[in-house]
Amino acid sequence: MAPSQKRCILLLAVMAAVCIQLHQAHDFLGRCSCLNPIMFIKGSISDFEVLESRPGCDKTELIVTMNNPNNSTEKLCMNTVGKRAKAFLRCWERAQTSPGKMSLFTL
Repeated sequence: MAPSQKRCILLLAVMAAVCIQLHQAHDFLGRCSCLNPIMFIKGSISDFEVLESRPGCDKTELIVTMNNPNNSTEKLCMNTVGKRAKAFLRCWERAQTSPGKMSLFTL
């Protein structure tokens, strides 16, 4: 095999590997994080995160961090149509306008 053919085969192999990596990354970047959000969550919530709509996910998502009795934490997706979820979203909106005043205790 000629050296130019070897270089061409190597270049094709590298390009194929790069394409595979880009395709795999694309599968995860554009999806919603919360596939099955929970409507009602009981327990102690220590934190929450709001993911606004973005390419690949056209809805706002709410992820809450729960404190378990054994001192561990668990992240759960909360349905954004419930009363408690709407209170979290209002708190988050207020925090966006005045970042120094965000507190879970003002719900």
